[in-house]
Amino acid sequence: MTSEVETIRRAYDRQAPGYDQRWRSYLAGTLDAVLDGLDLRGDERVLDIACGTGELERFLFNRWPDLRVVGVDLSRGMLRQAAAKASMSRADWLVAGSAALPLPDCAFDWAICANSFHYFREPERALGEMRRVLRFNGTLILVDWCDDYLSCKLCSMWLRFSDPAFCRMYGMTALGRLVKQAGFQLERADRFRVGWIWGMMRLVCRLQPG
Repeated sequence: MTSEVETIRRAYDRQAPGYDQRWRSYLAGTLDAVLDGLDLRGDERVLDIACGTGELERFLFNRWPDLRVVGVDLSRGMLRQAAAKASMSRADWLVAGSAALPLPDCAFDWAICANSFHYFREPERALGEMRRVLRFNGTLILVDWCDDYLSCKLCSMWLRFSDPAFCRMYGMTALGRLVKQAGFQLERADRFRVGWIWGMMRLVCRLQPG
């Protein structure tokens, strides 16, 4: 494990016990945007990349209890918090980074990446892995901070000096270009706010053949 990845893992291991309480309203607002982008029957296979404490899984199982969900994260501490929540025995949890998913090809109907893309050191490889594990016509939902907002530009400047886990923030155009280069068709893209600081974006992307 590289020193940068180890730094991220340790930081989130430390934050894990109090993470949900600290970020409760932010998580609710951003994960609502994920749920609004989903169109599920209820029996699909879903991959949650950088799943953290499993709050998304909790919301998913409350609405669609028969989903088959895999959550991956670098932090064992975050995954322990996830696995301890009620109903989470129905999910599988894996310690893994976004650029090397220990999962088979074409295994999932949906891939979700929420609140984490700004940490990825190898975004092209991460998107390539998301493409690899999705079935034909599978869908990626990507929710993250949006550099198109002035408040996020200022946060980005501060985080470069204060948070060793932070890598970079993207605007809507830049992130849309990345997902298209990775072989996805961008079906929906919108911006929204959570509070007065967090300017967010949501991209819904369909896997294309080839």
